[in-house]
Amino acid sequence: MEPDKGYTLELEDRNGYVYALASGEKLTARISSSYWNEIAGRCFETDCFRVLIEKNFVEGVGPSDMLLMADHLGSLLPGRRIAFVDRYKHDDINELGKKLARNRDVMMQLFDSVDDAERWLLAN
Repeated sequence: MEPDKGYTLELEDRNGYVYALASGEKLTARISSSYWNEIAGRCFETDCFRVLIEKNFVEGVGPSDMLLMADHLGSLLPGRRIAFVDRYKHDDINELGKKLARNRDVMMQLFDSVDDAERWLLAN
């Protein structure tokens, strides 16, 4: 992990979608904005409308950061489909994030596994 970024991001073009693995110790709205900017850049380069993101942050965010994150995501990737897996299962805050994202024209769905997320993403 680059110390100044506070996260690592692996991006992979898969059949029909962009796969992203974002990892770090503590998630913040600033970190989220940074990695979503990178993911959006890949989506724009490849004309991709589907993203499978695996989040691997030990410590999650609170509601105020989640609101900022949803605003940023909605302005970056409206109309996209995002399948979301959280390795640390911050389920309550992720559910809020899903609702906020959907209110900003991002079709987000939460999953417990990458396999389930991929099945949904490719079927929709």
